[in-house]
Amino acid sequence: MGHTLIHQCRGCLSPDSDHETVMRMEPMPLAGMFCNTRDEAVQAPVFPLTWVRCKHCGLVQVLEDIPDSVLFSEYNYSSSSVAGLVRHFAGYANLLGERYSRTTPLHFLEIGCNDGVLLNQLPPAWRRTGVDPSDVAARGAEASKSYDLLNAPFSPALVREAGLEGAVDVISGSNCLAHISNLHEVFSGVALALKTGGDFWLEVHDLHALLRGCQWDTIYHEHRAEWSEDALRCCLALHGFEPVETQHIPMHGGALRSLFRKTDQKHSLPDKSPQLEPAMASLRHAYERRAETPAVRRLFALQAQGHRIAAYGAAGRANVYLNQLPELHFAYIVDESPLRLGKFIPRVGTPVVPKSHLENQPADACLITAWNYRDDIIAKNPGHQGEWLTAFED
Repeated sequence: MGHTLIHQCRGCLSPDSDHETVMRMEPMPLAGMFCNTRDEAVQAPVFPLTWVRCKHCGLVQVLEDIPDSVLFSEYNYSSSSVAGLVRHFAGYANLLGERYSRTTPLHFLEIGCNDGVLLNQLPPAWRRTGVDPSDVAARGAEASKSYDLLNAPFSPALVREAGLEGAVDVISGSNCLAHISNLHEVFSGVALALKTGGDFWLEVHDLHALLRGCQWDTIYHEHRAEWSEDALRCCLALHGFEPVETQHIPMHGGALRSLFRKTDQKHSLPDKSPQLEPAMASLRHAYERRAETPAVRRLFALQAQGHRIAAYGAAGRANVYLNQLPELHFAYIVDESPLRLGKFIPRVGTPVVPKSHLENQPADACLITAWNYRDDIIAKNPGHQGEWLTAFED
């Protein structure tokens, strides 16, 4: 199970000689990996992780590239199992319904539709198409039967094969661009599928929010790229898109919702992109001092006294957090997704359990690794009598 190094920018195709290294992390397993047994978990492979920045478009990306067949062979993420995301997509669907006529039969396509959490809430008058190669997407479309699914990676070739050239009015992608290695090809496919004047909506994790919050737990191999508004504008201008508006939204600890419109005029790259220091230096410092936060010090103290500690929220950032602080030994980690229950966190071997464990096998302290859903988690677990601690502050 190996990896390669990228030799050009994923967004603008500038050569790797125009990349600068901005951060390195300790080798770790894949954040999306969940193992079937503890023995399998402790033997899970680890990979180096290096962040580089393109000097031209400014895209920050992971240098080490792991094949999709390894990263997503068994996808353990279902958006509809996360209450906060369901609310988010309900609001997004309402925004789109208000922006475009609910009764006009426009063609809406979503890249990375997951289990259909957005498509299911859009106006029935619209022709809705999802594109997603995962098994989760296939099951979601089969259960819904209200939209068409292309169960394959999005690309210009897929657009041509499906007869979608110049046929789509609106395209959206939420939280999917981080997972795609050949972003330039995806943007080419979007430009090919959209009608001239068509809209391209993007929801991406906000690099600057990550830096402000020193969210090193969000950095992992599946998050191949982290976007700033400047990098989005640079990369999409190459394909003839002009920016219309950008909103800053709270999803996932800080995200951008950007709207671009397809034109017939393409632009070239600037000579260089804005610098990220000293914000990047603050992120590196927080990562290097990760064992010294108040929450971690409290957990170490409880562990030394023989108390049981647990965690809550077995998403990718929990895999990162537990593996970057392996001296902490959690009795279990709670999760609400049936896709992860009964499995184990790679390397550290922490079992993933249902929330009933908090009452049946109570912990003296529970660390909320899914810190962006802290309020929801506490409200749903009034029976937990121990301390609540938070990995990061939202």
